[in-house]
Amino acid sequence: MRSGDNHPRLIVVGDVHGCVDELSALLRLAAFTPGDQLLLLGDVVAKGPDSLGAVALARSLRGRTVRGNHDHATVRFRAALDAAAASSSAHPSAPPPTRWRVSPEHAAIARSLPAADADWLQSAPWYMVAPGVGHLFVHGGFLPDLPLPAQSPRTMMTLRSVYPDGRTSARHVWGRDWARLWPGPQRVVFGHDAFRGLQMHEHATGIDTGCVYGGRLTALVLPENRLISVPAKRAYIAPGAYRAFRARTQRRMY
Repeated sequence: MRSGDNHPRLIVVGDVHGCVDELSALLRLAAFTPGDQLLLLGDVVAKGPDSLGAVALARSLRGRTVRGNHDHATVRFRAALDAAAASSSAHPSAPPPTRWRVSPEHAAIARSLPAADADWLQSAPWYMVAPGVGHLFVHGGFLPDLPLPAQSPRTMMTLRSVYPDGRTSARHVWGRDWARLWPGPQRVVFGHDAFRGLQMHEHATGIDTGCVYGGRLTALVLPENRLISVPAKRAYIAPGAYRAFRARTQRRMY
């Protein structure tokens, strides 16, 4: 991805989660113009008020996204639906599939996405590179000292913590956030970690600031390396649910 070479600015946005009004407000604050490149850090859909609207807006602006775990669940189910429809057409007498492991929300989004928007989400890569500005972009994270081609897609979507023995975790382990360990020299910009919020490490910047939980939607504007944000209109996930999320994902090391 040569956005840094071909466009005046690269506007990198943290987890949108269907918060389309906040995305629109953030782009207005950034003074987004057709010459700019919009890059989302995954989890465009789910949890928030308007997943379809968020995808449609990003696609209408010729934006790109890396793949988040919620995006992945949605497009996998959509692919299963398409495969079932094709099989049914080819073999009308075949029994329909009876079970897929997917949440009702992801299933509903997958069923409702227009074909072009579903294809856009399906085309999202695990990570992107912007050589012109010396940055990597990913939803979850990277294992330090492991070459990019060897990184696991699951890790890139879900990583939050790394234990001293090298084990990875999607949970928040106190003092073990992976971004502290990333050696550079390329700077990683990532999302996925609303619990820790804005993270500014030597070679990694986390910009999921919990918009869907009532926090803020944040963008990093490159190449000037400027952070901007807008407040959420409201908490789209109840505070009790957020507290449960925090309790479920945080683990301390003693």
